[in-house]
Amino acid sequence: MSEKFLLIPHLRIINAQAASTPYTVGFPAMTAWLGLVHALERSIRQTEPFHEARLPRVAVSCHSCDLQVFRDKNNRYGSLIGMKKPLRKKQNSNEFLPAQFIEESRCHLEVSLLIEVTGLESADIRAFEDAARKELPRLKGAGGDIVLSCHELDRWRVYEIAEDDMSTEQKLRNKLMPGHVIIERQDLMEHEAGTDSIDRMLDVIQGICPSDGWIVPIAVGFRDLSGSLKVKNQRSYDHDHHFVEPLVTMGEFIIPYRLKSIRDMMWSYEYREADGLYLCKNNGKKHSD
Repeated sequence: MSEKFLLIPHLRIINAQAASTPYTVGFPAMTAWLGLVHALERSIRQTEPFHEARLPRVAVSCHSCDLQVFRDKNNRYGSLIGMKKPLRKKQNSNEFLPAQFIEESRCHLEVSLLIEVTGLESADIRAFEDAARKELPRLKGAGGDIVLSCHELDRWRVYEIAEDDMSTEQKLRNKLMPGHVIIERQDLMEHEAGTDSIDRMLDVIQGICPSDGWIVPIAVGFRDLSGSLKVKNQRSYDHDHHFVEPLVTMGEFIIPYRLKSIRDMMWSYEYREADGLYLCKNNGKKHSD
């Protein structure tokens, strides 16, 4: 039995959404990356013979993240660089008004995506690679624009890893470097009843908890606050509407060789209907060195 993984190396994205949590600005939320993979799956499944293909899990390796801020040499804190909006015409007049200014956090990224592929026959691998090369450039990556050249598309490949084939798996992990994959560190957020989760998060960020990598807050899903609703002017009346709040925990950027297996760096969806939780899950730290 073998597993298949689609490797998209050194994908460049400009103007990606950098407001990763309600409290922080930086690397995009995991919901953005799983959303990109889900959109890719839906696009590929519309073509023959990939109606049964699934992309259930993804690993994200960050090579660079350039946050668009300005900081002079005498200022400790940076300021977000805004994007100039076009003028808007005043109603029933020839006058033009300045557009409303909404400060948006943006970043330019270079990441590698390792996507698990199921429901794909070995004979269809080359056709699947061509379908991915066709569909992914049409999508948005974390709200940003995907920048590609022709020779980069040729490096997108599906790798088959047989069971217990550690050599091939190690070679595939090496292709994610130099870079850091992000894993979940929910274990760092454990605290006594009655204490505040925000205080615990600040303690972790300040380095009280030892780690092998770089600890950051990450958004990993949503909590349902309202249940199913129908509201006026909702985006689609074919689907139920929900009011939600984001879920934030701790993540760790870690060098891939510190993890024992590719499976430890993979993220997947988990829906807990009884609790109203829409989660992005990863269990890498439990299996790391």
